[in-house]
Formats: sequence, C-alpha cells, structure tokens
Amino acid sequence: MLNLAYKLTVLICVYNEGDSILKALRSLYHNKIYPQTDVVLVDDCSTDPHTLRILALLGSFTRFNIIRSGQNLGLSNSRNVGFMNAKTEYVLPLDADDTLPPGTLDIVYTTFTKNNDVDFVAGNYFFNNTAINESHIVDCSSIATNGFIDKNKLLLNWSLLGTSPCKKSLWRKIGGYSLKYSYSIQDVDFWIRAMLHGAKGMYLNKPIYTWNRSSTGMNENFDRLDMTKLLDDHRDFYLLNNTLPELNNKVFEGYYPYKQKAVLLPFARKHFFTLTHKNKLRTIYFLMTSLFKK
Repeated sequence: MLNLAYKLTVLICVYNEGDSILKALRSLYHNKIYPQTDVVLVDDCSTDPHTLRILALLGSFTRFNIIRSGQNLGLSNSRNVGFMNAKTEYVLPLDADDTLPPGTLDIVYTTFTKNNDVDFVAGNYFFNNTAINESHIVDCSSIATNGFIDKNKLLLNWSLLGTSPCKKSLWRKIGGYSLKYSYSIQDVDFWIRAMLHGAKGMYLNKPIYTWNRSSTGMNENFDRLDMTKLLDDHRDFYLLNNTLPELNNKVFEGYYPYKQKAVLLPFARKHFFTLTHKNKLRTIYFLMTSLFKK
C-alpha cells in the first residue's frame, strides 16, 4: 500500500559497503523533500561486522526501513524486496557505494509529477574513478530523441544507468528484476524488458547521479557469458539493429569459448543455416570432439 505522507522512495541495496552507506544517506539530506522521502535499505546478508553495526544503529535510531534478506540472492532479489516494500509510486534505486548530487530527489519528483505519462527518468551522471581520484560528467544525450529515451539509440550506445528512477507500477508491470542475472547485468535485462513493454523515459540534461566506481563495487560485476545469454533472451530487442544471421553469429561466438555442450549444440542445431562457414565448421568440430571425448 502506498503511503501518501511520503513523496518518493530511495532504495539502497547493501552488501558489506561499510561507511559508504553513511555517505550515500548523507547525500539525501540536500533536498527539500527529504523529510517526505521513504528510505528502504535491503541487506543481502552482509558478513562485514562494521556494516552490520551501521545497519543495526540505523534500524534503532532512524525512521529508515531496514530489511535483511533471508539468504544471499544478489542484487536482483534485493531490488525486488525494496520495490515491494516501497511506500510510494516513485522509486529511486541508489547503490550503497554511490551518492546523489544535491537536489536530485527534488528534480526527480518534480519531473514525475509534471509528466504523468513518464515511467522513468534518466539523466547525465558524475563518473568518479576512486582508484585514481578522477571525476567527470558523462553526457547521456546521445540516447535521447526530443527529450525522451530512444531504444534504437540506446542499442548503439548503452549508457542508461541501472539506477534510473522509475515508477513502482513499471517494476510490477515487467515482473521485477530477474534472478537469472542477479549477480551481473540485472539492470540491463530490466531496462530491455521495460523498453520492450513500451516504457516512456524522460531524459534530463543534468547530472542526477554520482557513480563512485571501484574495483570492488557492486556495480563492477560483468559476466561475458551472461551478456551472451542476454542477447539470446532478448532477440526482439537486438534484432532492431542486427539481421538474424548477424545476431545468431554473435550469440554463437559468445557461447563458443565456454564449450558448454548443453548450451552450444542446441543453439547451433537450431540456427545452423544462418551461421557463417567458419562457425559451421566450429560446430561440426565441437560435435565430433564431444562424441569421442571419454
């Protein structure tokens, strides 16, 4: 049930971020609607004692809703739990090791309330490389047409942040985040499904996020095999800028290095006649070696 006393929900997913959690929370203060902001923190079974102490103190001395997952199921599950418990229609996901520029909550809320048909909001962002202490603004205007996110342009240059604010109704409409990609590219999968469902995203030509990139951050996980699975799962989306043979060969070449018989051979059999000559020979060779392997 939505709570009309709150205007917007900030959803923070946590896994051993320690003091970064406090920095993320402090960045919320610099907004006029902060007192009317619902804050939900979902802990994916952190093991770090310092992180656990911070969460315990926040649970005891703040109005924040602290939720601990029953088991470690990755970011998809944490986001789903957070959206499920959000008290407002407008939800802004924030990674626990990132922050928001001043005024972001006010800007996002005003954008939603002035544009009732908009399902999500995207904007530019600060990219902060913590390893070398260097920061710059990433301009995302290339993925927009007339102020709205264009899925065809997004295909050519994926710069949509996974933490883009969206309506709870959109999350519900597309079935939430998939556990299949929970530890890697759950955000890309989520937004592809959103775009295929006709979600309308408004582009703001201003920074509305600060990505603090580090080698251990929750937003650094990337699995090349999962990316190939994504191409295969969302063929309708990727066929917008690929021919069928082009897509099938990209997927085959993504699967091939992993030599997973249960995945590669069924795919090759199904799409054999669209594969290049080289990939047909690879299929035959892999099939023969699989048959004679002890």
